[in-house]
Amino acid sequence: MKKVFVGLMGLLFSLTLFSTAMAKTKWDLHLNYPAGNFHSQGAKTFADKVAKATNGELTIVLHPGSSLGFKGPELLRAVAEGQLALAEIPTGMVEGDAPVLALTAQPFISTNAFEQRLLYQLAKPVYAKNLKRFNQKTLYTSIWPFSGIYTQRQIQSEADLKGLKMRVYDGTGLAFGKATGIAARKMPFSEVYPAMKAGLLDSMYTSSPSGVDAKAWEILKFFTPINIVGPVNMINVNQAAWDKLDKKTQEIVLEIATQMEDDMWNLAGDMDRKSRATLIENGMTINPVSKEFRAELNAVGEKLRAQWAKKAGSDAQAVLSQYYQITGR
Repeated sequence: MKKVFVGLMGLLFSLTLFSTAMAKTKWDLHLNYPAGNFHSQGAKTFADKVAKATNGELTIVLHPGSSLGFKGPELLRAVAEGQLALAEIPTGMVEGDAPVLALTAQPFISTNAFEQRLLYQLAKPVYAKNLKRFNQKTLYTSIWPFSGIYTQRQIQSEADLKGLKMRVYDGTGLAFGKATGIAARKMPFSEVYPAMKAGLLDSMYTSSPSGVDAKAWEILKFFTPINIVGPVNMINVNQAAWDKLDKKTQEIVLEIATQMEDDMWNLAGDMDRKSRATLIENGMTINPVSKEFRAELNAVGEKLRAQWAKKAGSDAQAVLSQYYQITGR
């Protein structure tokens, strides 16, 4: 009888351990940028806080530098199909699947992070509705400092843009290139350096932190802050993965995510200032954009936004109208 009792206790203990192990959840988070990038560092902070607040019941494993093998335009569907539980998704890179998501990636639509966040807040319900169709939801967003152009020669007017062979990362960049005579090529950031060395590119459009990540000063000489767009990134979770969490854990994650969104949007300005200083320290010239050049860029932006809005549909057009009314544009 004693042996039976001991056996039953052992079985009960094993089942308890199995149940506990099964209760724990692990999400793999696909990140697009190197581990040292401030977006990846923000994701690490998020993961650490979630693990601590849930007592390890939910752990998030980071995979920076696109190490899971997915490219930007594939990410919306990868999360939708459950290939990824969690992914960092730049809004401008997935407009092929959901054009309206490129609303916050339109050229020269905002001039600072405050206006860009206003635009995102107005677009948030529309984004949520469209993301629901792709079986996912956004936990938090972050923003890049506004993108400028890195070149080997000085750029002071729209005419100077013509003939550049430029790397871009989204549809906005391709449209801007077509409108200004730039030979724009969309490619992953990891391919830029070899393409520069091979003479396939002589310029790129990206943010100041990305220029630091790439050590742009080794190949290029000028950074012109045209501020074409302040790209917004979403940290999206697969809806089925989310639904498997108990309500308490969901509440914890959302509370942490809300604070992360504030922190990441506030951080972008600091990162821009620090990155520009690093570019200058390494010999790169940063020239301000003149009023005349800015007027030319704004005219291009208005034309491109109007073309995009027709493609994006009534929801996007309604958000744009509301945004223009608030900002007086």
